Amino acid sequence: MVTYRSRLPAPSKRTAVVTVLLAAALWAAGSPATPAGASTVSTTAAVAGGSASVTGALASFYRPPSPLPYAPSGSIIRSQQIPAGAGLPAGTRAYRVLFHTTSDSGGDLAESGMVVVPGGTPPTGGFPIVSWAHGTTGVASGCAPSLEGTAGVPDLSALVAARDIVVAADYRGLGAPGLHPYLVGESEAEDVLDGARAARSLVGSSASNAVVVTGYSQGGQAALFAGEIAQSYAPELFVAGVAAVAPVTSVLDLAPSGDLPPPSGQSAFTAMVLFAWARHYRSFGLGSVLTPAGLAGLSTVSTSCVDGVASLFDAVAPSRFFLPGWERDPAVQAANQANRPGGSPTSAPILIVQGTADEVVPYDQTTNFVGKRLCRNQYDTVDYVAEHGVGHSQVLDLSTAMINSWIHARFTGSAVVDSCTRPGLGITRVS
Repeated sequence: MVTYRSRLPAPSKRTAVVTVLLAAALWAAGSPATPAGASTVSTTAAVAGGSASVTGALASFYRPPSPLPYAPSGSIIRSQQIPAGAGLPAGTRAYRVLFHTTSDSGGDLAESGMVVVPGGTPPTGGFPIVSWAHGTTGVASGCAPSLEGTAGVPDLSALVAARDIVVAADYRGLGAPGLHPYLVGESEAEDVLDGARAARSLVGSSASNAVVVTGYSQGGQAALFAGEIAQSYAPELFVAGVAAVAPVTSVLDLAPSGDLPPPSGQSAFTAMVLFAWARHYRSFGLGSVLTPAGLAGLSTVSTSCVDGVASLFDAVAPSRFFLPGWERDPAVQAANQANRPGGSPTSAPILIVQGTADEVVPYDQTTNFVGKRLCRNQYDTVDYVAEHGVGHSQVLDLSTAMINSWIHARFTGSAVVDSCTRPGLGITRVS
């Protein structure tokens, strides 16, 4: 059933370098200069001197061989063991990995990420895999969450203690060189599925083929698309469940409007998505959607992580950067439609978690998405949980224990709750 959980928004339990729209590499509360709801890697650590690439001691790790010898998606190119992080169970091993994935044109390219493996003897069939889909960090190569180690994976200690392998793909174009197709759902989906493949490539028979994909905000979109394409793209994986927290289900519905600076980072993520979609689809020019000031700001989009983008784009009214009626451009509309999840059924059970006071991803939008697209159009099995009074930056932290319990119920094959079969999605209020 869908349950309203009455909670006052609390400060995040995690500390991060920067907070910005849509998500979550390190899960922090927002600041006045950048919107609440997401975090990113440190710009100074990852991007230096205006360069979009990883610099410093880790630069050689993220730079793939040239030419890159072909190997199947998920094959390991290289790995290095990294500190597992404080609070993780004894024997835990963590690795930074570079692995093969599928390019947008169907070819082969490199992607980076992390794999965290429990200690001890694996169970019969191997450790199940949780594939984590992170939220917005930026579109520059140097904005990869794996640069910061394991701290960006929510409640990692509980997952490892439950004997799960946890993999966190950076998404293509973050870490390894190349274009990050920001909020391109199918691309993100392939990334998180190839991350699970990479975990199996790294540890061999210690890993099961059972996978739960879970993500937040941008990563929620990725998780939903992964559930839709898993059987065709990665049929060797058994996707046991898909958990999406405050997922992006329509970019244009979150775009900035009005004559005042947007309150929750809408201009920053819109600038990043237009930059990425124009390069990915090549169906519209940026001059048709951005003002001269907006075009000038693209150097910040392409070389900074989200804190830098937000400090420029979210400081003034959207009209400074976006042309009137830009969102009605037919090519932009087509791109938005292509990246709305719910286009094909998901065989695995789905968990959707949404805060009713979310200032970034509106509660009504997610509720309509669940009721109309997932339930009515596709007959998916959905457990829909609404966190009453909770905003974007709090919803993940407040729901982590429940999400982890749901994940492990999927691995054990426990009965699922289907909100789609209940009147009004089974929404009730709990005091």
